[in-house]
Amino acid sequence: MTADGPMDHEWIAFRGALERAIGVPLAQYKEPQMKRRLASVMSRRGLASWPAFAAAIASDMALLADVRDTLTINVTEFFRQAERFDDLRTRIIPLLLGERRTLRLWSAGCSLGCEPYTLSMVLNDVDPRGAHTVLATDVDMPVLARARAGTGYIAPDVRSVPPLMLRRYFTEKDGVYSVTEEVKRRVTFRRQDLLSDPYPQDMDIILCRNVVIYFTEVAKQKIFAGFAKALRPGGYLFIGGSEMIMRSQDFGFFSAGTSIYRRAA
Repeated sequence: MTADGPMDHEWIAFRGALERAIGVPLAQYKEPQMKRRLASVMSRRGLASWPAFAAAIASDMALLADVRDTLTINVTEFFRQAERFDDLRTRIIPLLLGERRTLRLWSAGCSLGCEPYTLSMVLNDVDPRGAHTVLATDVDMPVLARARAGTGYIAPDVRSVPPLMLRRYFTEKDGVYSVTEEVKRRVTFRRQDLLSDPYPQDMDIILCRNVVIYFTEVAKQKIFAGFAKALRPGGYLFIGGSEMIMRSQDFGFFSAGTSIYRRAA
C-alpha cells in the first residue's frame, strides 16, 4: 500500500465506509497511526487492499468489532495507575469537599467502565453519604452497553483493586467479576463525541486519560479548551501519563501534580 496515487482515493472511500459502520468520526485521529493500526488488522485477516477491507467489514461483525477496539483502544482496568486515585482520595477530593458539599466527576472516554466505577468506589470511601455523581461518556455505543452492565470483568481487570474494596464492591462467579449496585448507582453513562457534542458544565473533576494521544493537535486543542469550560473554577483535570497540555496557561490551567491540572479559580 502506498500513500499516493489511486490508493489515496481507495483510502478515503474506505475511511468513509468505516465511519458509517462504527459511528465514529475518524478525521480527528492522526492518519499515519490510524493506518498502521488498521494495517495490522488487515494483515491478521489476510486482506490485501482498502476496498477488500471495506467489503469485509460490511459483512463480518466480528471484524468490525476488532476494528472498533483497535481504533478506540479499549485497554483499561480498575485503579489503573493507582497513585492517581490515591491522590484523589487523600488530597483532591477532601480539598474540594471543603469548597462544596456535592461533587460532579466526569470520566471522558470511559471505555468498559473501570475508571468511572473506580471513581464511585473512591467517593464512597471518602464520603459515603454524599450525593456525588460520576458521568461516564464514550463515543462507542457497544462499549458503553458493556460498561453500563457492570459485569464481564476478569482477573487482570481487577488486579489493582485493594483487597478490602474487591470484597466489598465486587461479586465473583466462575472467574467473572461484577460491580455491586452500590457502585453502579453513582454512575450515569452517555454517548459523547468529544469533538462535536456539547460538554457538561460545572464539573469538579474530569478524567480523560490516554484518550487523545492519537488525535491531531487541532483536535487536542479543541478538547482541552472544552474541558477548561466544563470545569468550574478550581476544578481538576487528569490526563494520561504520556500526555501533556501545551501552553496550558492559555486554557487557564496550571500544573497541580504529575499529569494533573487545575483550572484557575
